[in-house]
Amino acid sequence: MTSAAAAKCQAWIGDVSGDADASRLASGWSDFAAGERPVLTLFGAFDTGKSSILRRLLVDAGQPLPDWLTVSARHETFTENGVTVHGCLVRDTPGLSPEGLDARSLSNSEVARSSLGRTDVLLVTMNPQLTTSEHPELVDVLSRGWPKDGVWFLISRADEGGVDPTLDREGFEAWSTRKRAELKQSLKLSESVRVFVLVPDYAGLGAYEPEPTPTVWDHSRDWDGMAELSAAMKEFSAQDLAVYRGSAEVRFWEQAVSSRIGEVQTTLDDLRVSFEVANISRQRREGFLNQIDRLAAAAQASLAGAVEDAIQRAAGGPEVDADSIRNAVDPVLEEWWQRQQAGLARVRQEAIQGLEQQREGQGWARLESVYRRFTQPEHENAEKPPALVPKIEALSKKVTVALQGVDRVLKSDQAVKHPKKSVDLLDVTKKQSVSKLGLAAGIADAALPVVLDLASMIEEKVQADRDRDRQRQHREKVRAAVSNVVADVAGEAMGLLEPDFDALRQEITAQTVDEEEVASLETALSEVKGLLARGRKLIA
Repeated sequence: MTSAAAAKCQAWIGDVSGDADASRLASGWSDFAAGERPVLTLFGAFDTGKSSILRRLLVDAGQPLPDWLTVSARHETFTENGVTVHGCLVRDTPGLSPEGLDARSLSNSEVARSSLGRTDVLLVTMNPQLTTSEHPELVDVLSRGWPKDGVWFLISRADEGGVDPTLDREGFEAWSTRKRAELKQSLKLSESVRVFVLVPDYAGLGAYEPEPTPTVWDHSRDWDGMAELSAAMKEFSAQDLAVYRGSAEVRFWEQAVSSRIGEVQTTLDDLRVSFEVANISRQRREGFLNQIDRLAAAAQASLAGAVEDAIQRAAGGPEVDADSIRNAVDPVLEEWWQRQQAGLARVRQEAIQGLEQQREGQGWARLESVYRRFTQPEHENAEKPPALVPKIEALSKKVTVALQGVDRVLKSDQAVKHPKKSVDLLDVTKKQSVSKLGLAAGIADAALPVVLDLASMIEEKVQADRDRDRQRQHREKVRAAVSNVVADVAGEAMGLLEPDFDALRQEITAQTVDEEEVASLETALSEVKGLLARGRKLIA
């Protein structure tokens, strides 16, 4: 029956890496739990005599040696192997390399650690010098909730400790006592913990015998400790395993959680960087869009004043006709148009340079990596175990939504690098001027009646103070008519320019992450934080 602690761990794994991963682990645990023989696992650094001890046990028991069992001072055991002896299934594991950073050392250590949840008793092997670099590892292992008598310590190759047992038997016994006490003190072990001092192969006499016989070690049986270890194993083979299996189940699931914590932390770090990068992208997007809005507002304001001034100048000229109006307004509109195009080009250049600079940074590269990991399907490989995290359906489907913005930005980035595929606002000569579109001519037609009224009003002003009220009313009427013409002109000119503003807005939008996508990343970040906190609490 699954304990509450194990059930919580299993549920957490389902949330993190998916139900399929949790089911695979549950199946592996069931296979172990169904075994009727006690399982004892040799665990320790490489070259601590694990294989020598197992080899000696098998030879003394009259059992054949399996092909995988080798004895040397090199990394020879790369996988977990097992063999039954004295009624127990004894598993040999690769040597720990806590300080090793090469691929083999990391793999061997991971295989060894994975055995902690699938054993009833842990046989911790060590050299006469006791623990060195693996001391922190053993302290952590011992904190995993082992039942009483669940961890045995084997101080192996004791004949290399400085006292030769064949020359000084009493000195060797005294040395063994001191080593037991030293070990218990260094690891804060209780007095009841079993510590075996072993010499599995004195002077290496049987190390290179392809088929050694028990007689090889007859001279050392009285003091090499192997008989005591064999007797303890035979005694344990009759034990009720309920307590040991219950403890192992919790360790198994906690170990599974622990092995995934690092990946969840990595995912959290990646999402945190991704969120920060995406948020900066969104802020830049808002900044550039606000620039465009301000540019558009300024364009409209400057246009209205410029056109009104041009009309007023035309009205004060010697001749007032359509051509004079057009000649007055045309350069004003042309200058205004070119000024707005230059402003758009400047904003676009700033945006492109700023956004390209951001995409060249390490943060954006990490965001792209997260995007590929979350959105691109993995190749199925029956021999390869499934990836643990992240699983989109387990972590947050919102991450996919958020990272769709990255896909859009990447595609837009390619368009920017190939100007023919994007809007080229820098080449102003490609744009038609407003005068060529006939806007100035339209203004002339609309403004001519107003200008003629202005002209007549000026003439009337020359006359003596005749009918001042009528003149004032006429002036107000003309001023209103001029305002209407200017408003119409501004509306038409802005209508012609608005597609360019929209094109730049779309281009910047396509190259940046929007509000919804940033919010989705933030939600995913919060979810992963919660998963990490839950996982750490489970193995605390």
